[in-house]
Amino acid sequence: MSSSRQLATPGAQFVRATRSDGTALRYLFSPERESFAEFIAGGESWTVRQGGPMALWDAIERALVAWQDNGSPGIETVRPRVTDRSHLYWIDSSPLLRWEHRLA
Repeated sequence: MSSSRQLATPGAQFVRATRSDGTALRYLFSPERESFAEFIAGGESWTVRQGGPMALWDAIERALVAWQDNGSPGIETVRPRVTDRSHLYWIDSSPLLRWEHRLA
């Protein structure tokens, strides 16, 4: 799944920390998109709080569902096309498994 996460939110960084009281902190930051997702532990589950112009976790969830629906294909199934304007990645088995990263 980590490859589809990286394709859905390129450049985002996952950060783990622990407060002095032992509370686990988990964040996903995308400085380029000025967006974040905060993962808040609540017993056996997590709540996600998002901020910024891009809902990072929503993009990851869509990629994860599409990836699972297509049999969890391996990284070797990803096809790239690189141009001077963008990087395009796709998996032939699903039109939902397609990501384009435009270059500035």
